[in-house]
Amino acid sequence: MEISEERLKELVLRALYALEAERKIMTGLRSRRKLYMICACAWNEKYEEFLNEMETSNSYEIYPVIPASWKKLGYEGRLKGCKACAGIVYRCRQRPEDLGDAISLFPVVSRDMLVKTALCISDTFETSWIADCIERGSRILLLRSGLARFSGKEKPAYVNRIMGYYRQVLEYGIEICGKDELAEREAEKEKVPARQAVKTGFLPLKPAASNRGRKRVITASNVESLAFEGVLQLQPEDIVTDMAKERAKYLNIIFK
Repeated sequence: MEISEERLKELVLRALYALEAERKIMTGLRSRRKLYMICACAWNEKYEEFLNEMETSNSYEIYPVIPASWKKLGYEGRLKGCKACAGIVYRCRQRPEDLGDAISLFPVVSRDMLVKTALCISDTFETSWIADCIERGSRILLLRSGLARFSGKEKPAYVNRIMGYYRQVLEYGIEICGKDELAEREAEKEKVPARQAVKTGFLPLKPAASNRGRKRVITASNVESLAFEGVLQLQPEDIVTDMAKERAKYLNIIFK
């Protein structure tokens, strides 16, 4: 059977388009980071909410780490039903071999977990997981919406002590972020020297001289990224929003 030159060109182009499409898909899959979503023993709707909100993200392969009992309770099925769920990992003493290269995220952070992490106490599954991550130099994220909130009735001394624990875990390199910041944080981390990123968990502030004469608007969303070791250096022309001031106060970040 003879094929015309035009027909042959058409077949070759189709084959090339198909190969290019496959290459893009494979490249996208390889570029996705593995993310372990650590779940506490008690079920919380925030786990399912997080997966649903990450459906459109192509940056991560998310593996919920859950108690084995959730299979019978039906919670495992609910998580598996989310498109963002790449697979399920059961809680056990043995850690995944790729823990050092993966990201560990905690959608729900109890006050007990925060305090024990700050004090380097690892007597629960969550805190021992964090200790292993720190030893291996892997990234740890605490979801801002899952942090335990103050009731407003606490004594100032108590609030100050808890805020001190937040500051301590940040100094360990543990990061606090929102769901909408995950992709942005991933891009930022690639630009930060590894040693400095592990030390602070923040982007370093550029020297004032490099930004002299440029007006910056400091918002709540970039307070953390502009702070270095708990201090955000302001320039004469900077504008700080009220929400940024509240955010800085919440994280015990000082403006200078």
